[in-house]
Amino acid sequence: MKVFSQSRSAVFGLLLIAAVIGVAFAASRATAAPEPTSAPVPVSAIESCHLPNSAEKGGGTLSFAWQLAVRQDSPEVSVLIFTSASSILTCETWRSADGNFAASTVTSIGGLEPSAGDELTYESGSTPTNDRTGSATVIGRAPRAAASIEIVTSDGERHMATIGGGLYLAWVTTTPDSRIVEIAARDSAGGIVARLADPAGLEPGMSGAPASS
Repeated sequence: MKVFSQSRSAVFGLLLIAAVIGVAFAASRATAAPEPTSAPVPVSAIESCHLPNSAEKGGGTLSFAWQLAVRQDSPEVSVLIFTSASSILTCETWRSADGNFAASTVTSIGGLEPSAGDELTYESGSTPTNDRTGSATVIGRAPRAAASIEIVTSDGERHMATIGGGLYLAWVTTTPDSRIVEIAARDSAGGIVARLADPAGLEPGMSGAPASS
């Protein structure tokens, strides 16, 4: 009986040690399990613009209901133009390494003069803030009859604009010596609807009457 008692004690001790080792192994596996990583939430170009609902002006508050008029995209940057009544918002947003936007975003709000819809204008031109490609944006009003708008620089380069919401937007390759000398709006048959031209260089704020007048 004495031998049997010692044998049961030894077996119980071994089982206890095995149980402790099993618990420790399970705990180590649970601790070592990798935490699930959440994928980055995609950010679109429009979302990155953070369009304001209102703005203070002259002691009052302007309310906005922005509508996307036109946009142009390149691999690195997108430029979007929004309108709300007589206001215009330009948003320049850069794509980050993960493909999302908002790496850098610049917005500006200005006034938009009423138009009868038949006028070609050159409203503004600017070089994107972080641009490294030697390009500039050209923005203006597009005549209703315009099917295409072409911008010509003094070095002979020709650039087609994107038209939308009564506006046009173009990327124009620039050099320190080049300047915009012509903006021509054409109908679907290729005829000139309206044209702005100056060999000395066009300046923002210019407008042209329809070609038929």
